[in-house]
Amino acid sequence: MSPYPADPEWARGPMRVVLSTYPDAARAGAAVEGALARRLAACGSLVPVESRYRWKGTIARDAEVLVLFKTVPKRVGALFRFLAESHPYEVPEIVELDVPRAAAGYLAYLAAELDRTSGPLSADALTRPGGPRARGARAPARTRARRRRPSTRTGSR
Repeated sequence: MSPYPADPEWARGPMRVVLSTYPDAARAGAAVEGALARRLAACGSLVPVESRYRWKGTIARDAEVLVLFKTVPKRVGALFRFLAESHPYEVPEIVELDVPRAAAGYLAYLAAELDRTSGPLSADALTRPGGPRARGARAPARTRARRRRPSTRTGSR
């Protein structure tokens, strides 16, 4: 079984962002080009960052390039494998973020670029799926204020 499941049970959103850091823009760009060519991501954004981290007992500080890969759930496992196999770091940071909601037009773009066999997205695919909340998840906040009852002490609100 793969250590990178294509769609973990906790993931509910219609898209994913996979992030990874690279030592320089050239290697980050090569990773994005490879992912785009293989249709593992529809987009990759390169962001220069300063990273501070613990490595082999010391605190390190490096200029890196953070890449945000935008993809669909069914491509995440293959994207993880591609990044792990081609990454220049000994222990690469490859992290998946579930995106519970995105603009309908952007989701249509992702589907058109990465999932040409599925056809256009239905209205159901553009909303958060129902079902039980994960253990520990908060209930949604109230959208309207509770109606106040008159005080029994003063007779006022």
